[in-house]
Order: sequence, then C-alpha cells, then structure tokens
Amino acid sequence: MAKYTLEQFRADYPNDAVCLDKIFKVRFGDLRCCPKCGRETTFKRIPTRKSYQCRLCYYQIYPCAGTPLENTRTPLNYWLYAMYLMTTTRTGVSAKELERILGVTYKTAWRMNMQIRKIMSAMQNRKFTGIVEVDEVYLGSTYVRKGAEPKDKKPVIGIVERLGEVRGVVVDKVNKETIYPILDKNIDKSATVNTDEAKVYLGLEKDGFEKHHIIRHLYKCYRKGAKSTNTVEGWFSQIRRMYATHIHISEKYLQNYINEAAFRYNHRFPETPMFENLVLNLSLFDE
Repeated sequence: MAKYTLEQFRADYPNDAVCLDKIFKVRFGDLRCCPKCGRETTFKRIPTRKSYQCRLCYYQIYPCAGTPLENTRTPLNYWLYAMYLMTTTRTGVSAKELERILGVTYKTAWRMNMQIRKIMSAMQNRKFTGIVEVDEVYLGSTYVRKGAEPKDKKPVIGIVERLGEVRGVVVDKVNKETIYPILDKNIDKSATVNTDEAKVYLGLEKDGFEKHHIIRHLYKCYRKGAKSTNTVEGWFSQIRRMYATHIHISEKYLQNYINEAAFRYNHRFPETPMFENLVLNLSLFDE
C-alpha cells in the first residue's frame, strides 16, 4: 500500500464541508432510512450548522455528536490535519508543534491532541492468543542508575501478541495483585506467555495459563527459538522516543499517550492508511 501523502490529504479534505461529509459517512454509512420517521429518504447537509436533515420529516443528525469533535469551534479540516500529522510521525506531534503548524493557541492545540488520543483509544478489545510477550517499562524524567529502584517513574505493562497487536496499561505498582487481572483480561488462557525472570510472573501457570516461557536476561539469554520478549521491548523503545518528543508527560494523562503509541503500532502494516483507520475509529463512538 502506497504511503498516504500530504498532497492526497489536501485533495481529499479541502474544506469543512468535505470533512463533515466524511464523518457522516463513517458513522452512518449510506443512510437510506430516517431514524425518526422510518421512511426511505435522503439527507441534506445544513450549511449553517454541522448537521444533516431528513428531506421528509426534517429530523436532523449531527455526525460529530458523541465524539471528541462535538461542540468544537476549531475548523474540522484543522482537526483532520492534526489527525494526519499524528499518524504520519513515528513519535507523535507535541501540542507546541501543533500550535505552530495550525496557528492556533497552545490551549487549543493541547486539547486537540488529547481528544485525538481519545479517538485512538476507541479500539475493539479481544483476548490475545498464540505467542504473547509481557514485560514492563518505567517512564519518567528522573535519571535512574542501573540496578537502582525507579522510585519516581511510572510503570507500564506491555502486552504484545506475536505478529499481532499491542496493548499498554499504566499501573501504580508492579505486583501480582495489579498485573494478573490485566493479563486475565487481555490474554487467553491457551496462549503461550513469554516473560523475563521477574518474580511477579512466576505464578502464571498457577493462574491458569497453559504455557509460560521465561527468558533469563540475567544470564545474557535474550532469545531461544520462539522464546523472547524482543517484540515488546522494541515497542518500549518507540514509547521512549515518543516520551522524548513531548519532553514531559503528566502521570494523569500517561495512559492516553500509551494508547497513542499502541494505535500507531497496531496500524503499521494495514491495507488502509493509518490516518484512514483513525477516522474510521469515529464509528466506535456512540451518539
């Protein structure tokens, strides 16, 4: 699949009307029956507002309602351009950079960033199967000496399905009480789980997982056949580069940034461009 270029984006979304048509199509498809009167009809866009009206009963539908784009005063083509930028960079776009590119205030740029991350988070959940890698990473701005306890850093549990998707969950502590419910929710018990030798993972088979492979990093062993955690550690390296792009990320919003990194990873090889997938995610929001 060829890369979706800026020239293509500008041709596809030249103004707000086209952007609204796209959002309507994504959320409601080829709507032929009015939800209000129940008759077969067509819908006409109202030029003075972000809505479409039934030609028979005049019932109006607002495509942006119930999504992060609801009640926005910022032009929709600005929003879609910001979405384009956030899906064509490997480490994301900071609010300060978005402020400079769009010519909006920092407050507006920051809100746009956070709302787009909500769209990225609207993904279908299923349990991972096959070979699944699990590891943790600590994120923060404080330097940590090798071997020291990362006191001022926030732990993130990474779960990767080999040749599949990734999920990351921010936690307060790395212990069985915190991690095991997350693993139970995201991994099928029939999966083969690869972890390092951390003690917190030693009870996985007792927890019901059929196979648990331990990669002993302390003994300089990083791969033995299909046994490794290299995939999840590769994703962690992407998260670290993203963290450097934003310089500082508040613990309050860290999960949103992790979801952004997961979205980019999960849509890296599809036939549909990543930007298109992000727009399609609007259909996962309820009115």
